[in-house]
Amino acid sequence: MQNEPSLVEKVRYYSSVGTIYCLTLLFAWAAVHPVSRPPINRVLLANALEKPVLFNATSGRPVRIVIPGSSYNGQVVDLPVDPGYYDPSNGWTLTGYHAQFAMISQPANNKAGDTFIYGHNNDYVFGALRHVTPAVGAQALVYTDNGHIFEYAFQKSYSVAPDDVSILNYQGPPIMTIQTCTGSLNELRTMYEFNFVKVMQ
Repeated sequence: MQNEPSLVEKVRYYSSVGTIYCLTLLFAWAAVHPVSRPPINRVLLANALEKPVLFNATSGRPVRIVIPGSSYNGQVVDLPVDPGYYDPSNGWTLTGYHAQFAMISQPANNKAGDTFIYGHNNDYVFGALRHVTPAVGAQALVYTDNGHIFEYAFQKSYSVAPDDVSILNYQGPPIMTIQTCTGSLNELRTMYEFNFVKVMQ
């Protein structure tokens, strides 16, 4: 016949079970609410998904972006552009070497809306912009999947919080916005806004 566990043994057992239980709850909570990813404004994002259809527009999906005046350490922004998607569980798709075109934004076009291109601020993507802000009027070229080249002129840059997605609800003349991380801990998002100039074959 086994001896009854002592009070000390019972306390150790229940404290171990309680600790494991608390850690399990903590990991489950962290999986649902990641600490490193700020919340997204769901209302603004939902509105952005309902983008208007552009009639009689010349348009195309961006596949390459070039900013000739962005030279830093001999490197100019000249990047492939991949489709970019938002997944509520994982955030925005990103790669270390390409830019992304937010598929919920407007394609490059000559009618209206914002063509939203985003990417890392590393030396392979938009790192040059971190060091050299384009001059007002500086040229940017966007090549599309159907053979068009859209020319834009730089207007301004500004920083916003990571959860500010209001730019995705822009309505007005055609523009292009580039977004990349800034700040000592990448805690901000800097927007580089370009106005549409012309479209070429």
